[in-house]
Amino acid sequence: MGVLGREIMAPRGLKTMLKKTAPAALTGTGKYRGFTVLRQGMKTGTKLRGLTKRLQKKVWSAGELPSIAKRSNGRAGGHWAGKQGGRQRGAKVDAQLTRLINAGPAEMKKALHVYRLTKMVLSGLASKGLEPVLAQRTAVSEAHRIGTAADIVAFDKKANRMVVIELKCGFDNGRTAAAVKGGKACKMGTPLGGASDCNVHRHLAQLAVTREMLSREKEMLDRVGDLGMEKELAGLLMYANDEGVEFFDLTEWWVKRAAKVLNAIA
Repeated sequence: MGVLGREIMAPRGLKTMLKKTAPAALTGTGKYRGFTVLRQGMKTGTKLRGLTKRLQKKVWSAGELPSIAKRSNGRAGGHWAGKQGGRQRGAKVDAQLTRLINAGPAEMKKALHVYRLTKMVLSGLASKGLEPVLAQRTAVSEAHRIGTAADIVAFDKKANRMVVIELKCGFDNGRTAAAVKGGKACKMGTPLGGASDCNVHRHLAQLAVTREMLSREKEMLDRVGDLGMEKELAGLLMYANDEGVEFFDLTEWWVKRAAKVLNAIA
């Protein structure tokens, strides 16, 4: 039985358009791996800094997350045994999701060996009425010299628009537990000073800026309109672990501050 048992809902041509309009490519290996700007589909010499490291440097607090926020409930045996088992599992699931989503529904149905967590992610998206269209779609701001990739771009049939999804595997406990310094709970840096510095808020900040950069792609959004879709992008943070999946909407509070965050981390 396949991973997905239903027909694709996304407008015809959406996946191809998202691929063709991608502004950057992930290039290099190891410490040299990063985002390179594309011009008409060709690689340029312009390299970009990664979004997550810039957020960590400029917006996260100097506090340390409590132990509960670092503890995992994941399985200890099998392929995922050892200290780095959870991280390795997340990387494998991410890679498999990318292959399946980018191959399309027909290939999803043929897939034989699918990780349990991969199935949970796809089922979780289906439960929200979302069709995964493309994984690891790049987003950049050349003016700020920053690049990243949206984990999943999905189509919401009911709202007739795209949804940018930030996917995190693990983070089983204490997602809202704030980092602590000097015995006090920490807030995030400006312009997110109203938010505690916890895993959920760190990931929402990442999602907010990714969505902001995608929302600045005029050519892509014009083509979205040509396909009869709403141009406004939604955002959704998704956690997946052995207990199930959980979603956090990207609220207007984060959307309104995303441009300022982008300026702050440049």
